[in-house]
Amino acid sequence: MQRLLLLIALVAVAAFAYLHWFAAPVPRYRLAEIERQPIPREEFFALWRDTAYGLCERGAAGSDRLAPADCRAYVDRAHARCAARAGAPAMIAGKAESRRWARPYLDCVVPAPVCGGVEVRTLDEALRYCAR
Repeated sequence: MQRLLLLIALVAVAAFAYLHWFAAPVPRYRLAEIERQPIPREEFFALWRDTAYGLCERGAAGSDRLAPADCRAYVDRAHARCAARAGAPAMIAGKAESRRWARPYLDCVVPAPVCGGVEVRTLDEALRYCAR
């Protein structure tokens, strides 16, 4: 009986240690669950920054692409400025509200496509620098 209790105690300690020191933390907030659980502004923009990193991996920087690492560095440099510029409320609750704040943030934080060495943000610039 004592061996069984000792074994249970050891398993519990091992599970506790694993969950607290080795297992990846479970994110507290998820954009997909914003309707059920509103997200604080800082967390909201951190989640969208992660989305911007994913865009970097898929080559969001246009024809003269930035390397993914350079794109992520660009996102990191722009994050605080773009989140502050958005002027979002302290809590974001709902998909429509999420889109309202995410779209301008992503437009600001993700590097624009590059044509001929110039960042292209407008159709006029695209016609001028990309159509060669």
